[in-house]
Amino acid sequence: MRISSDLPFPIVSETSGNKSDMHLLEEDSWLRNTEVIYYLEERKSLWHLTMIYVDIANPFRFICRKIDTYHSEKKALTFAEILQRGIRKDSRGTLKTNYDVFHFCDN
Repeated sequence: MRISSDLPFPIVSETSGNKSDMHLLEEDSWLRNTEVIYYLEERKSLWHLTMIYVDIANPFRFICRKIDTYHSEKKALTFAEILQRGIRKDSRGTLKTNYDVFHFCDN
């Protein structure tokens, strides 16, 4: 098979993966009970959508995944809400994180 030299991907030989590559799949039991939150951020006239998975039992454990960029806020918000409903385990959104765990002292 011929690989075009115009592609920006470096050609590397196949090697065995590391044990750390499968770390997320080994500890995925906490992902079953997560609250899915979306985060929209505007940078350089583009709206960046990030989905955040927050553990219900331990809110300090979370995963952020960048999804895509959009040209309008309305389009980004629409996609964020559709993805949030499709990804989360509970369709009604009853799994909520206890935000009182984060104690901030203003002094």
